[in-house]
Amino acid sequence: MHARPFPGANRPNVLAAAVATAIAVQLSPTALAAELEEITVTAQKRTERITEVPIAITNVGAEAIKQTGVRQVREVAQFVPNLNISSGTDFTTTVTMRGVGSDSRNIGFDTRVGVYLDGVYLGQSPAINQDLVDLERIEVLRGPQGTLFGKNTVAGAINLISQKPSDEFSGSVGVEYGSMNSRQLSATLNAPLSKSLFSKISVNRQQRDGYIRNLTTGNLLNEQDGSAYRAQLMYDAGGAFNAILAVDGMESDRLSTTGEAVTNPFGTGPDTGAPEMHQVAMNVDPREEREIRGAALTMEWNLPSDFTLRSITSSRDTEMTYNNDTDYSPYPLVEITYTDSYAQQTQEFQLVSPGADDFNYVAGLYLYQQEGDSYREVTSSKFFEDLLQAQYGAPGLVNPDSPVVSAGIVDTSSIAAYINGSYQLTDAWKLGFGLRYSEEQKEVDWAIDGSGAPLFGTATGTVRDDRTDSHLSPTVSINYALSEEANVYGKYSGGFKSGGYNLDFVAAGDLVAGTDFDKETVDAFEIGLKGTAFSRQFSYSLALFQSNYDDYQVNQFVDLGQGATSISIRNAAEVETRGLEAEITWLASDNLTINASMGLLDAEFASYPNADANGSDLSGNQLPNAPETSFNLGGQYYLPINSIGADLLLRLDYIFRDSFYNTAENESKRTLANGDTVQFGQVDAYHLVNARIGLESHADSWNAALFVHNLTDEEYMVNTSRDFLGTLRHFYGLERTAGIELEYRF
Repeated sequence: MHARPFPGANRPNVLAAAVATAIAVQLSPTALAAELEEITVTAQKRTERITEVPIAITNVGAEAIKQTGVRQVREVAQFVPNLNISSGTDFTTTVTMRGVGSDSRNIGFDTRVGVYLDGVYLGQSPAINQDLVDLERIEVLRGPQGTLFGKNTVAGAINLISQKPSDEFSGSVGVEYGSMNSRQLSATLNAPLSKSLFSKISVNRQQRDGYIRNLTTGNLLNEQDGSAYRAQLMYDAGGAFNAILAVDGMESDRLSTTGEAVTNPFGTGPDTGAPEMHQVAMNVDPREEREIRGAALTMEWNLPSDFTLRSITSSRDTEMTYNNDTDYSPYPLVEITYTDSYAQQTQEFQLVSPGADDFNYVAGLYLYQQEGDSYREVTSSKFFEDLLQAQYGAPGLVNPDSPVVSAGIVDTSSIAAYINGSYQLTDAWKLGFGLRYSEEQKEVDWAIDGSGAPLFGTATGTVRDDRTDSHLSPTVSINYALSEEANVYGKYSGGFKSGGYNLDFVAAGDLVAGTDFDKETVDAFEIGLKGTAFSRQFSYSLALFQSNYDDYQVNQFVDLGQGATSISIRNAAEVETRGLEAEITWLASDNLTINASMGLLDAEFASYPNADANGSDLSGNQLPNAPETSFNLGGQYYLPINSIGADLLLRLDYIFRDSFYNTAENESKRTLANGDTVQFGQVDAYHLVNARIGLESHADSWNAALFVHNLTDEEYMVNTSRDFLGTLRHFYGLERTAGIELEYRF
């Protein structure tokens, strides 16, 4: 391990300052009437108090989702330490946890953070960023979750848990209107159909104008236009059997953003077509069409021996079409169209032991089947052909009548068996254990034809292959109860990310060398402290972690010169991440709640020789998308106004993200051929402030609120990127937005 300072050691400790400020406000010597609600989670597939679970978990409840204005999965990251979710295109949503994530548009490349809906895996990147429709809570589990969740959770897991039907007739209608002509309509209806059959339906419609002006077409990009729904039918007669059938889906068709070009198409000079921020000059508007459908049947049998048998059967389909002017210019040079689809089926059986015994466990069998289908096309134009011939004096560098095409299918089948449990050694000591054996097979039938564009250096050929990965993922923990309200734990866990295939626009040499890459593995160590204090008016959690990755899979653009690009996935040697996470919630009075969270992170390539064609050694470089410090501070105050039968709510949130690199090379700027320099490869630190003021009825029948996001109107960047021909691009966050929301409940 490199002897580097602990992350954040040489900067002001913002969490310490916040905690010191909070402690400086004298706690009342008399017990307050209110106390924090006890939080239970199902991270280990059984209901447990969050303070007793040896996992670094952030629980975002329904009230927090509502009051912070979180609308989509990617927005949750603002309130979770060491979690980063990319903004922009939904086609390649990247979730990074503790510095580790997957940035790829490749059907042969899996995620490192699994996202689940009621325990069902949502799948690849296009299915991740969903609207948050009628959720009970979000559980964010940091660190490898291989024993219970399986493959592709080497960095962590996010579980979205929906509100279930109940035996009361109830419902709600909500509307929202705000900046950029944003509109949202949501509704829920809970209807008991009999004494044992209950139903619930939830719908959401969200629209917003774009804010990036395409000077060529006149349209506004990065708009929102989507619908989502969830319908549930639950059977519960109070006996030994209960079941719930859930169907969900979403549709989105929008002009998206693929960034704002800061160079010409080949990255050799500045972009002169749209020099201002929030402007582009593209002859084709980027567009995304996304449709997601899912169904799950969960059945439970309470056996006479007090064991519980659970079955979860699911089917999910995702279809995505993405179109972009990949030269980012007003001229018809190069255009791309991707059409990907994923169809998956899963079956899981769980046997849950009685909860009253000293020896508790969950044993399970998991089956997974997915077919990924991809068709991708790069087309050029006669204008581009003539331009290249004039510049290079050679005809046929691109052929407008012969697009570059890649197409194929990846079939994935996996089976896993696991057990996870604990044994109460004494009143204070508890031993945790887990083991999962996984076996996965991938079959690929894929072809690429780059013969129509020699300029790009793209391969021509086919790949018909199969590979099998197997892995044993263990976990062991020891938990010591300092008191009834405080626990300290130590934990080791292992996991793996399956191998796969580089099925993108690869160079001829990469195709000859082989497109497959090996699985990666992780060994992670963590110690933590969780608990409550001051008569349950103060809750806290602290985790220190170290994770070591072997055969880490890296996805990156390789510049072949003269506009030629290869997209390569390879196994880097070693990656190390370490850091700290802390979260507190303080009920300072009956009416005032303060919360804070902080993540400190040091994520690096411990060994990465021969990282590119030039033999560069990137050992010691920071991982992309891994800010050293992330921080959130929030306060919420209720003021009763009895004359109108309502509470006045005031909420303020402060969010900080440290600077971070986008590339393994750790660039911060790029010098162009004309001598100009542009920012590339590094995102600067930024600060955001969100505010909310509202009224909530004492009868819980209505609420109204005004909100502002990015109150200080900070201009901030969230990403930089390079595209197919070499164009350098910037992605910016939203400017200040405000709105009003109304909700009626019955």
